[in-house]
Formats: sequence, structure tokens, C-alpha cells
Amino acid sequence: MANIEMIDEKTPLQGVTARLSIKKMSFFIHLFFLLLALFLSRAVMFEAAVPFLLPLWAIVKKRYENKKWSVLVGGLVGALTLSIGQALILVLQIVLYELITRFRFWKFPTAIAVGMAIFLGQFMWQGIAHLGIPPLIVQLYIYYEVLLAFFMTIFVQLFFVQPHRFWASGWSYERVGAGLVILAMMLTGVQSVAVSYFALFPFMLHLAICIAAITGGVPIAAMVATIVGALVGIAKLSFTGMISVYAMTGVVAGLFSRLGRTGVVLGSFVPSIFFFFYDATLPIDTVYFVSVLVAGIVFFALPQNMIQFLHDVIHPKRDEVLLQRQQWLTNHTNEKLETFQNFVLFMKELVFDRFTSTESVNEVKQIEPTATCMSCFRYDHCWGERNNGMEDHIEDWYIAKSSMRESDQVRVEKNIKLKCIKSTKLLEELDYQLYNDKMNGQFYHGKKMIALQLRDLSNHLNRLMEDMKNETLSFKTIEEELEQEFKRASVQCFQIDVINNTMGERVIICSLANKNKTYDDQYLLCERIILPILYDVFAEPFQVEKISEQKTPFSHVQVRFRSAVRYEVEYDIYSRAKNTGWVSGDSHAVFHIHPGLVAVMLSDGMGQSREAQRESRRLIRLMRECLTYNMNPETAMHTLHYVMSLNREVDMYATIDFALVDLQKGALWSWKAGSMSTYILRGERMIKVDGTAAPVGFMPVFSIETEKVNLLADDYVVMVSDGVFSGEYDWEEQERYFVSLLKSRIQDEMPIEVILYDVMEQFSSIYAVEDDCTVILLNVAHVVPKWAVFSPLKQEVS
Repeated sequence: MANIEMIDEKTPLQGVTARLSIKKMSFFIHLFFLLLALFLSRAVMFEAAVPFLLPLWAIVKKRYENKKWSVLVGGLVGALTLSIGQALILVLQIVLYELITRFRFWKFPTAIAVGMAIFLGQFMWQGIAHLGIPPLIVQLYIYYEVLLAFFMTIFVQLFFVQPHRFWASGWSYERVGAGLVILAMMLTGVQSVAVSYFALFPFMLHLAICIAAITGGVPIAAMVATIVGALVGIAKLSFTGMISVYAMTGVVAGLFSRLGRTGVVLGSFVPSIFFFFYDATLPIDTVYFVSVLVAGIVFFALPQNMIQFLHDVIHPKRDEVLLQRQQWLTNHTNEKLETFQNFVLFMKELVFDRFTSTESVNEVKQIEPTATCMSCFRYDHCWGERNNGMEDHIEDWYIAKSSMRESDQVRVEKNIKLKCIKSTKLLEELDYQLYNDKMNGQFYHGKKMIALQLRDLSNHLNRLMEDMKNETLSFKTIEEELEQEFKRASVQCFQIDVINNTMGERVIICSLANKNKTYDDQYLLCERIILPILYDVFAEPFQVEKISEQKTPFSHVQVRFRSAVRYEVEYDIYSRAKNTGWVSGDSHAVFHIHPGLVAVMLSDGMGQSREAQRESRRLIRLMRECLTYNMNPETAMHTLHYVMSLNREVDMYATIDFALVDLQKGALWSWKAGSMSTYILRGERMIKVDGTAAPVGFMPVFSIETEKVNLLADDYVVMVSDGVFSGEYDWEEQERYFVSLLKSRIQDEMPIEVILYDVMEQFSSIYAVEDDCTVILLNVAHVVPKWAVFSPLKQEVS
């Protein structure tokens, strides 16, 4: 289906209005930069003109390319109002800055380039003026100008971010402070601008305080007034009482901001009137009051949308914005996820359920005459009633082809050549059939693997959608969810603190109302009501770690809950290469997925070479990676079989014995692929976990089964590789003797780090171990706190 986009056509009148609006906005932006450059070029600090225009030029040229001419024109006009020499110095500094920034071999940072331009420009100008090296006092002025320009460049760079980020970027304290510094420097440049009874400096400062009060309240207004007033006072080298006037104006105007613009304007007049009668030395005269009055009138004339925009910038309505955005994202995401989930279910059904015939693949291959045999005149002699053993020879050939030993393959082919007169053509046809069988098996297994992966993906999407619905629609934290569950169960809990929310390590503190309950009553409440709630919410068992009574700020009970890891595992591993060599085809790994779950892996590569060692280690490593990404163990093993068996030049395969020990619930999950049995020793009883699946990468068709066994304290879990038992002796006899040795050592309470070495030494003295062998022994025990075990002191009786 073609995508059809609906395009809204604008009328000519709408287009003209839009263009006028854009031109109007562009005009005001150009005017803003022109006035900013005009005022900064007239800035005066410590009774000397400072080159604050060059930092503005450097940043605007870098980030606001189309506004640079406004800055240049405004700067030149401002410099000319001071003197022609100041304008020439400004032009010289801009030229030097442009030369420094165009230096090909070394690119200087902007602030350093500005400082170098001012230093070189002033030294050249003052050197010409003094016909030599300038005096020391003049050099000191140059140094302080360079320093001020360096920091001013940093402030301008902080405030004037890229145009597309100017309003979207966060208004941090650093950026706000940089803006106030720029405003203060602008005001120092307009202190001498006055027309009759109107002065520009008090007008701009008072207008800025009123805008800050109506948009930000007391904190913003007081901050603007105090910081700007202090900086202007520093620039004039006089900490006068006007700083107090500005600060009180900001505070009082902010206090009256709830009354609207009228309250802000009337409140801003109060400090000026008070200080007019309080301190006659302050420069509060007719010019000041007229300028403040004009500022109040202009403040009333400002458009409401401008005030609202500034208010939203300072106090954004985050809850409403987030709510609307989250609702839209929730609906949109749910729709997409549902569509994708339906696609996943359809693909699983299409790939596996509809087009996979498990019966034809799982059937045992029947040995039948080939086309070469059917066309041969000796067919009756080989396949008739007088069977010449050709069926057995072909079956031996298939078995030898799946073996790693080249000698077996050569031997079987020689036997076929002795019996068959068309042996070359027969072997070619058998190779072709074997190739087809492998490809069919790989095709079947590939479909099964993809179906399992799609199933896991579908399950993951289900959980993801449920989590998103719970989180985005309700906006509940885990503490709020627990509080609701406690209210439903009538548990009076007034505070919940989730200290740690990691699975297996969760720590939760609940503050409960006391109400004259005894310690036993509180413990029963926790055991019978709160612990089941925690299990339902977090899907893991919890235990009461501590109950304490608190007297402050009022009497209550604090209960500390922790994830109940009821069992701990102690293990030892015995591993030996064939003939005490350095290279073993066995690999193993024991690690915690989280504190309540332990993974145990044992892999046996076929053979004793480095290739076998590499395959077993590779299988362990890939299995760990799959578990890291929360892949289902069954899907992981099917995936590994596909990875190791497809597109290989040499047939290599390895067994895998994989177990998960759940230390919270006391359970053993076992997955086996061609591996030996797992023995669980429980006193005199032995539980045996067997597997029937072929090794990973061995057969074209691969299936895996999962076994679960509940564990008890003091159980011993034994996992072995097939190299432990020899093929020259009776297998069951060796197994019984091996298990009896383990039981006897366990009954003797021998340390676990000694058991395996003692058992294997005695076992190998009776039955020779002729292959790589690895034994993993795990002891599951209850986690017992240290305070729960004590030994009474022995006292001597005199």
C-alpha cells in the first residue's frame, strides 16, 4: 500500500503573514544584538573603558553568523560616542582577532584568541602613543583588560549557546549568572546616557527588576537586583547604599508579585521612597524617580504572552507537560508494541508451527539401497536374501563420519571398497546424502531456534508493555505501590524506604505505627501479612532482618526487610588433563548471576587437543554472554548449537552440562547436551539427573530437556565429565564405587576442598582414568547468621 501524505496548502494571505512574522522576529533579533553591542562597547570598569565588544563579536561570529554585522555596527557606533581613538582600537583588535583565528598551524581557544588580540592591539596602540614601551601603570591597565576580556568571553559563551538551543537548553545557575554579568556590564555602558529628566541606567535596571519579580517571584528578583547592583558598584569603585536600594526593590517587588503587575510596580516604588527620606546622600532625585516611573509604564505595556513565556521558562509546568507527553508516548508505544508483538507471534507460527514437520526429522534414519546399488548387477548379492553386510557397512560409514577419528573413516571406506565394485560412485552418493541430511537438519534446527528466539522476544515485549502501562499511566514509584498494597491489607505503615532494589540484594525499611503492640505481635504481622505482600510485588522471598523501636520524633517501629537468600553454596573443582598433560578439553565456570542465583557450567570438547579446549571454552563463553542478556537457557543452547554447527570446515562439537542453583527457593535447574549424569547426594539417598540430548553441534537435529530438583540443606551436587569413567570397565560399577567414595567422605565430615582430591586418588588407583576429567562438587547449606551460633565457655571447677 502506498503511503499518502496530506499536505496543508496555505493561502497567499497566510504566506504573507508568516513571512512578515519571520521578518519581524529577525528585525527584533538584529536590533537586540545591535543595542547589546552598543552598550558593551561603552562599558566602563574602574573608570576605564574595557573591550567587552570583542568577546561578543567572537561568539556571535562563531554561533550567530548572520548577526555579526549588527554587532559590528553597534560596536562601532558605541565606540565613536566615546572617542575616535576608541573606535580605531576596536577595529584594530577585531582585525588582530581575525588574523589569529585564521592562523593555519595552531588553533587557539576563543577566550585565549580574544585575550591575545586585546594584548597585541593595546600594546601596539599604546606603544605608538608613547613612542616606545608604555609606562608600568598603562601596562597594568592592559593586563587587567586582557583578564576581564578573557572571563567575559567565557560568560558570553555560556549565555549565548547555539541558536537552536537558546530556549531549549537548561537555564543552569552558571548560565543565569553569566547573563546577569552581561546585563551589569551593559548597564555600566549606559550610566552616562540621560535626556533631560530621564536616565537610561535606572530605567533599564528597574524594568529588569520588575520583569524578574513578576516572572520569578522574590528569589529571582532579589538575585537580579543584588548581583547587578553589586557588579555596577564594583565597576564604579563605590559600594554605595544604592546596592541596598536595589536589593530591597527586588525583595519588595517580589513580595507583591501575587497582586499582578500593579502590585509589582507599587511595591518597587516603596524602597525608593523610604530611602529618599532615610538617606539624603543617595542619588535618588527627580531624574531617578522619573526614570523609575517610565520603567513602570513600559512594564505595564509589555505584552502578556512575553511575560507568560518568561514565566514558563523559569517555572516550567513539568507535570502537565510530562503528563501529556507520557500519555501520547504511552498510546503511541502501546500501539507499536502490540503491532510488533502480533507480528512476532505470526512469525513464530509461520516459521515453526506451520512449516516444521517434527516427525520426519526425529525419525531414525533407515539404511536403504542407493541409486548406485539399485542400478548394479550385484544388487541381489549385496541387498537380497544373501545379504553381504552392505547395510552394516553403510551404517558404520555414517557413524565414522560423525566421529573425529580419521582412522575410523579410512577403515570403513576400505571395507566398503572390498565389498562393492562401484565403491567410488557409492561413496560420492553417500557423501551427497549425508550433506543433504545435514542441511535438512540445519534448516529444521534454524527454524526451531528462530521460533524460540521469537517466543522469548514476545515474552519480553509482554513484560515490557505491562511495565510501561504500570509506570507511565500511574506514575507510581515502588514505594507508592507498596503503600497501596499495605493499605489494602490494613497495615498502618506511614513510611517506606527502598534502600536497595537489586534482585537478591533488596533492602526495604518500613516504619509501622506502634499502638502498644508487643514484639511478638509485630513479628507475626511481618511474617503473615507483609512478607507475602513483598513476595507478590518483587517476585522473590524476603526475611525480617531487624525490628527496632524508635522514640523520635514519636514512638513507632522500624522493620528492616532483606531479600531472603536462604542458602549458600560452597564448591570445589577437580580437573586433570589426560596423562597429566597441559592441555585439557574440559572447561568449567561457576559464577553468580545475582546473589540468589548461581550458574554452574561444565563443557567437554571432543578430544584432548587445543581445538577441543577452544571449543569447550568457546561454548562456556557464549553461554555466559547469552545469560548476561537474559536469554532463556533453552533458547541459548539451541542458539549455540546453531552457531557451532553451521558452516564449519571441520566437524567439532562439545558437551554442555548447565545448572542454575536458586539459593532463594532451594531448587536446581539442569540442562544437558551430551553430558554425564548429575548426582545429588542427600544422606544415604542419591538423586540422579540424566540427559538424553546429543552434544552441541553434533547432530543436525538438536533437542534439550529441562529438569528441576528441589534442594535441601546439606545436599551435595556432583557434576562430572565423561573422562572420569573408563570404557574398559563396567560403567555402573564405576559409578557405584565413585558415589560410595563421595558418601563416605561426606559422612566423615571431610572439608569440601579435600574431598575430591582424596576421592579421585583412591578411585584412580582402582579404575584408571584415561581421559581429561573434571568433577565439580557443590555443597548447599543454610545461611546462618553469626549471632545464631555460639559456644558456651568452659569454666574450670576448683
